[in-house]
Amino acid sequence: MSKILITGGAGFIGYHLSRYLLGSGYEIDIVDNFSRAVKDPDLEALISDSRVKAITMDLLEPGALDALPDDYDYIYHLAAIIGVANVFERPYAVLDDNVRLTSTMLAFATRQKNLKRFMFASTSEVYAGTLKHFTLELPSPESTALAVTDLTLPRTSYMLSKIYGEALCNQSPVPTTNFRPHNIYGPRMGMAHVVPELLKKAYTAKPNSAMEVFSVDHKRTFCYID
Repeated sequence: MSKILITGGAGFIGYHLSRYLLGSGYEIDIVDNFSRAVKDPDLEALISDSRVKAITMDLLEPGALDALPDDYDYIYHLAAIIGVANVFERPYAVLDDNVRLTSTMLAFATRQKNLKRFMFASTSEVYAGTLKHFTLELPSPESTALAVTDLTLPRTSYMLSKIYGEALCNQSPVPTTNFRPHNIYGPRMGMAHVVPELLKKAYTAKPNSAMEVFSVDHKRTFCYID
């Protein structure tokens, strides 16, 4: 049976990914510090399976990964500091911690005996500079050149941490794949996201009343995950 490690595995993507991989016959170790994720009934049901192990761990703590084995076949690195509040209130931590998380996990990956693939969760935010300064073809080919936004802007911290993470993966000796989720939504994501927030506004709106939105001209591509 192949063995998989998922960092940030108790989060939205991690939970659904774990369910899918479990159904495909894999053994799964979930690592999360639970700074955002919650041990709700859905997660409790998932980790009740004998093939799933949930490990509470801060990956940035020195020596934290020493307790983990070296026999993983695949590593999905989803753990990161995310969220609009963090980006605007703690941009330095977002940039520094996300880069350290990725470099730490790549170093851990090099000690695995039979690792087939390291999957790095990047972001659609890496296209923000290209969209702002140039034109962005839609759909966007993977060969699209990336540009950065103003380095003094707090929001740049997140996209830059992911661009740097992609570069680390590309230059590492580990077999890697970078993937860029676009505005994800779906079951168990919580309310602090645009789709559930808009649905809540619509559900609670009074008859014939206006519903306030951020911008009537705003466009996004959404990706449903379950």
